[in-house]
Amino acid sequence: MSGLKLKIVLIGAGNVAWHLGKELQKNDQEIVQVYNRSVEPAIVLSRRLKCDFTTRFDEIYTEADLYILAVKDAAIEKVSKELKLNNKLVVHTSGAINQSCIKHDRIGVFYPLQTFSKEKRLHFKTIPFCIEAAKSEDYNTLMRLATLLSPLVYNINSHQRKVLHVAAVFACNFSNLMYMMADDILQKENIPLDILKPLIKETASKIKNHSPSKVQTGPAVRKDKSTLKTHLDYLEKGKHFDVYQILTETIKAKNNDEL
Repeated sequence: MSGLKLKIVLIGAGNVAWHLGKELQKNDQEIVQVYNRSVEPAIVLSRRLKCDFTTRFDEIYTEADLYILAVKDAAIEKVSKELKLNNKLVVHTSGAINQSCIKHDRIGVFYPLQTFSKEKRLHFKTIPFCIEAAKSEDYNTLMRLATLLSPLVYNINSHQRKVLHVAAVFACNFSNLMYMMADDILQKENIPLDILKPLIKETASKIKNHSPSKVQTGPAVRKDKSTLKTHLDYLEKGKHFDVYQILTETIKAKNNDEL
């Protein structure tokens, strides 16, 4: 047992706060209040966490140990300026924003590298946490807190985190866009996406033990001009044509670099 027990205020009531708040409670941390600009999400999350809520900055509890800004990136600096706190640790959960955007003396980052949806249950023991803080004592506190939630805790500075976030967009957001585009193509022919799901799962599982560059397959790698032409002819000049062409050329170039 770590013995760590913090009083925490969650700023924001979106997907990250929804999951993080519950997981913190499961690990003996006290969520004392939820703040959200809109009242309905604040009420819903406060009921889930059985804690107080407010929609007013001047009603935010000022005696907590930790304030977690789980808000949109563009709102972090503005929201932090609204917090009237004295010598309190304030952190954000963003992958793309520098910790210095928080306008307080004690600042840090508590970034869970995962995609969050309220309706999808998550296993926090598999989620990497990236930690940063301006002061060593606060860093140690965040490290202890993150270790309660997951064994995958990393000391990542703001520059590294931005780079990591770029890579995560490629690995997560862009790959999901590919699934959406594949689904669009299948729907036109009344083919269910379920047919592709074993392929998607196998493709993702390969990188557990291999470099992605070693397991790239497909007509672009094989330089199969006939198949590539057939695909492009089918797509014609539709919305997926350019994407297919750009990705094909990118795979070709990358494959040549690896040779």
